[in-house]
Amino acid sequence: MMKQSLLSVESLEIVLRRKDKVVPVVGKVNFQIDKGEIFGLVGESGCGKTMTCLSILNLLPVGMQKVGGHIQLAGKNLEGLSTAEWRKLRGDRIALVMQNPMSAFDAIRTIGDHFVETLLAHGKTDKKAARQTAVEYLSRVGLPDANLLLRQYPFELSGGMLQRVIIAIALAQKPDLIIADEPTTALDATSQIHILDLLAKVRREFGTSILLISHDLGVIARLADSVAVMYGGQFVEQAPVCELFAQPLHPYTQLLMNARSSIGLPRRKRLSLLSAAAIEMYSSASGCGFARLCPKVSPECLVTAPKKSDANVSGHWVRCLNVNNEQQEVV
Repeated sequence: MMKQSLLSVESLEIVLRRKDKVVPVVGKVNFQIDKGEIFGLVGESGCGKTMTCLSILNLLPVGMQKVGGHIQLAGKNLEGLSTAEWRKLRGDRIALVMQNPMSAFDAIRTIGDHFVETLLAHGKTDKKAARQTAVEYLSRVGLPDANLLLRQYPFELSGGMLQRVIIAIALAQKPDLIIADEPTTALDATSQIHILDLLAKVRREFGTSILLISHDLGVIARLADSVAVMYGGQFVEQAPVCELFAQPLHPYTQLLMNARSSIGLPRRKRLSLLSAAAIEMYSSASGCGFARLCPKVSPECLVTAPKKSDANVSGHWVRCLNVNNEQQEVV
């Protein structure tokens, strides 16, 4: 079956404008998400994951600015949309599930108020039908007694329940793409499992594409079809998820893998060398931005910026001068 592209991001560049200088945040990022695909984006805090995704929705915070690149949704260029067009697209075509559900709601408004207002804002229904839709989708995400839930306030629900409410609101709009930004970070272990199972169910039953952002490789391994590894504002490796975990090629990816089970490892094997502060260094260095932290650095790495090189497996590429495409040891 031939894959159909849903989201295409080409040469995306984002900068942070300060009074005295411009700091690169995301540098010429390229990726594509097919219809029905779960695309994972992994990297440590501060590497540019969230800014990449907020740029898709034209929701970059004050000071951040997209200065290059093209973003297309189902073949339509998202450049130059009016405020009204962006309001219609957000939620309707692309939905956002944020990492902290406790801060996503107005504490003095009921769950029903939030749900109904969202549906009415997109003009697809009336108030009575909106409440019926809310009950249907709250039930679909496994929340009990949806009628009672609509009368409750956010502070009466747990974080896991609120995250399910957010997903229910998103699904009710029947979006083409859900951007899930660290959707399990603020939840306990049991709730995390429930949310991950729910996202898998969403893709299976609705055919919804998902852009899954996480610093947790376990979350990516559980859900994603393909994954990109981000460091210092750039993608350093991308592959089908099984291939990435079987044969990580970039030294940064290997260190991330090692960090999953760092307890008991020798100190030199742990992730102690890595720092999210390297964003500016990555963007401004004449060579590889990871060179000063890399355990496999060579003299060439300090002067030559690495380009993408394909591995032996289709869809697997890496940005590193020292990769020979052979099986790498991962402890």
